[in-house]
Amino acid sequence: MGGKIFKPCFWDTSKPIEEKLPFENPIAEIGFGNGDFTLWLAQNFSEHPVLAVDKWHPGVKALIHKCRPKGFKNLYVFNLDAHLFVDYLLKPDSVKAFFFNYPDPFFKKRDLKRRLLKTSFLKKLALKLQTGGKVYIRTDIEDYYLYILEQLQPLKGIFEVHREFDIGLPTTKYERKALREGRRPLKLLLIKVKTPEDVTDKEVEPLRTVKVEGYNPSRLPLGKEFKDTKRGDFFKVENLYRGEKVDLIEIYVGEEGFYQHVFVGVFKTQRGEVILKPKSFAVGVRSLSWAVEELAKLVGG
Repeated sequence: MGGKIFKPCFWDTSKPIEEKLPFENPIAEIGFGNGDFTLWLAQNFSEHPVLAVDKWHPGVKALIHKCRPKGFKNLYVFNLDAHLFVDYLLKPDSVKAFFFNYPDPFFKKRDLKRRLLKTSFLKKLALKLQTGGKVYIRTDIEDYYLYILEQLQPLKGIFEVHREFDIGLPTTKYERKALREGRRPLKLLLIKVKTPEDVTDKEVEPLRTVKVEGYNPSRLPLGKEFKDTKRGDFFKVENLYRGEKVDLIEIYVGEEGFYQHVFVGVFKTQRGEVILKPKSFAVGVRSLSWAVEELAKLVGG
């Protein structure tokens, strides 16, 4: 699958992902900002696939633009939420190292739950890491640093925790700004000792085609949000783009604290059937399958 869907320095927005990533011994940077540190990783760890993950679309485009002229063969870019990427796309016991450079600290009390590096997420990292695999964390916010240490308390025996790195890493653009403003980088190196017993892997789902009887796009409620109260899944109909051969329904769909931005195609087969199926870079999960089924009910004749 890797050679067909995933190409170095290339983000193929036309195909959904319907199985786990095929890479062996990858290194992952989650939240890569302007991408300069990512390029350093690709150059200095050329024997490993480097997986760069960010949900900020302009940053994704910027990294691809920087990457292509350098001709890296081992750098792959993903425009995805961190939870979605780690939960579903990485194989257990496969990742060599994770890098987190200055993740958003979310200062306001009501937003603390949005902090990425909390116990539940750190457990997921441990599941995906090889034994002896490492997590490199840098922050310039002491409160967040202490918060991470607190979140690591339930994971004693899962990680060894060190307050200095075992390799030299280049400064990032954000780090240089922090230093100019008088804030010093704080570091944590986590080394996996064993896999936690109370966390399970999640499987990617194939995204099936949904057929409809007739097709009435005028019934599509733009701007409306739909919820599955039993499971907590949701989707919002953002827009409809009419085309000569294919219509595209733009939606936001999510579950368990993450969401995806997806385009669902509506088109006719050679036999005249009208079908719906995700057309964009999206991960096959239950909420997306449910959203497509609900869209079919809305626009079906």
